[in-house]
Amino acid sequence: MAAERLTRAKLAGKVIDGHSHAGVSLKAYALGEYPYAQTVEGLAAQQATGGVAASVVFPFSADLFFEPAALPEGRLVPAAEPLSPAPYAAENRLLLREIFDYCPELSRRFLPFVSIDPAREVAAQVRELTRLAGEHPFYGIKVNPVGCQSRAAELLGAGAALLDFAEERGLPLLFHATTLPGEEYSQAADIFRIIERRPKLRFCLAHGLLFHRGWLDRAAAAPNVWVDTAAMKIQVEFMRGELASGRVARGDFLEADFSDHLAVMRALCDRHPDMVVWGSDSPAYSWICRRKQGEGVYQEFRLKGAYADEVAALNALGPELRAKVGGANALDFVFGPG
Repeated sequence: MAAERLTRAKLAGKVIDGHSHAGVSLKAYALGEYPYAQTVEGLAAQQATGGVAASVVFPFSADLFFEPAALPEGRLVPAAEPLSPAPYAAENRLLLREIFDYCPELSRRFLPFVSIDPAREVAAQVRELTRLAGEHPFYGIKVNPVGCQSRAAELLGAGAALLDFAEERGLPLLFHATTLPGEEYSQAADIFRIIERRPKLRFCLAHGLLFHRGWLDRAAAAPNVWVDTAAMKIQVEFMRGELASGRVARGDFLEADFSDHLAVMRALCDRHPDMVVWGSDSPAYSWICRRKQGEGVYQEFRLKGAYADEVAALNALGPELRAKVGGANALDFVFGPG
């Protein structure tokens, strides 16, 4: 029996988490980092405690394509005999099987997105995604350039066929994005070059663009761009440290009280009520790792949050704004404005 396809009408008026993960990161596990795994059953239990009806969900990593022996060193080296035929191919397939074959009783709770690598084995990725599209429904594409150590800008070159795939099927793309220097893979400037070249596609940029006013205003000026709040609590904590250190200029960022993630959430949503999509980043509302930011560049993170912190951010909004940020805007991003 074919899996039921969710629609805007079926999800209208419901609380939707626009950013979450399921699966495992073998690299994080090998390095003793946190978090490293989540099942859809575990995510569904979190939803139930937070009054959330559905989640956009995507795989953690592309590690099965890479050499296992290099993972404990934090390096992603394509394996000579990979366990996945292309980056994310095995992980995408397992996510959809977990939702539709192993836990079909939970399938109405999930809007699965597949993940892509912007540059590696692009033709093989397209073949695998085309095959997968004939087996189970999926609703969009996640791009985490820093996670797979592959630059977003490659989608304008070697990875262009992946954007063609998305455009042919009307699939939106959700990007991990940063507005701070030092991380070479996921720069907002590169992602906006893609947005400008592909006006027919819909895009969501994660983590509030780290609350940079100029980039937020640029996103708001584009009719096909949304911004999510994934891991709001720890993003605010991280930016509080950046602002206090003087590494960034306070005037470049959202005017808000960065001692309180609820206050930042209200300020962000008040400024951009039609653009912001609430997302928990579950289980990455905590982030404890040493992440490769570029060639020879690493950064340590020790940030701890909880699903309840993300739900509290949504509940800090008034009813009308909460309905938009916690549901209606996500539906516009996933299905197109309607």
